[in-house]
Amino acid sequence: PCKDNLEDLSSLSHFLDETLNRTPDRAAPYVGASAFAHKGGLHVAALERSPDSYQHVDPATVGNHLRVLISELSGRQNILGKIKKLDLDMEGRDDKFVAERALVVLNRVKKLESMGYTFEGADASVELMILHSTQGYCPPFQVLDYTAQVYDTNVDSASRVMSKMENHGSVHGNSGEEAHGMSPPSGLTRATVNIRVLDDPDHDDFLDRLEVSEGEGPVDALANALKKALVPSHPELSNLQLVDYKVRILDPESATRAATRVMIEFKDVESNEKWTTVSVDRNIISASLNALVDGFEYALKETVASCAIDDLFDDDFEGYHM
Repeated sequence: PCKDNLEDLSSLSHFLDETLNRTPDRAAPYVGASAFAHKGGLHVAALERSPDSYQHVDPATVGNHLRVLISELSGRQNILGKIKKLDLDMEGRDDKFVAERALVVLNRVKKLESMGYTFEGADASVELMILHSTQGYCPPFQVLDYTAQVYDTNVDSASRVMSKMENHGSVHGNSGEEAHGMSPPSGLTRATVNIRVLDDPDHDDFLDRLEVSEGEGPVDALANALKKALVPSHPELSNLQLVDYKVRILDPESATRAATRVMIEFKDVESNEKWTTVSVDRNIISASLNALVDGFEYALKETVASCAIDDLFDDDFEGYHM
């Protein structure tokens, strides 16, 4: 009977999307990523007490799961839910202390959102913020410095390049293939990344590694260089893919000085897990690199879990800068 197979409904929907090469509808009933998403503090608090209070069906019955979003509308319960999901050791801490520290994280989220960040679709950045507030958390790597260079001799606009190609083809009677051969070479982009990586978590051994890579543009080159530098110490990152890259200008009136929000979606091709990170900066390359670093670090968060010590939050978290 169909009822016995309802728990496969979401996976079947995802399989069809992959087969048809279409973007999944996040708002689709039952099977969408946002079908059981909640962000209001009151809603989340009520769900903690009674899961049926704001849900007409258990998400697990259709193969989906509950999502707690973080935004300016969130309450402490949203952050506490993330802390539970991360399975941080809270033994020895009373509920009042944990609630107070969750409020500190929440205020941090709201401050960043006032600067242009948005965390509703970037759960990974929120979880990393909580992990960084953990006193004993050991980041698996640190970017010491980086460069991105673009070398390009073709500075003609697309319209002028097309005009030249058409004129050349009509005058000399070139075929489409010959005209295509006239297309200007794409610019060479090269990135250098210098990182300090936790090479042996059991002995806190760190290793500095500098790698150079090329790509289709500065962001692609930085992603390639970062991955090249990390894979020797963390081979599991070879399964990591960047599947989406979004950019939004936050204050267009500032023209070329405008603040830019970058959101990058990652995917582990082995587990099919996806996550998204976000960063904001007036330098689009810096914003992109920060989102890349968060994405790679999130992929390694289980690797460094053993570094955490019992003290849940650092008392100096108020001064923490993401």
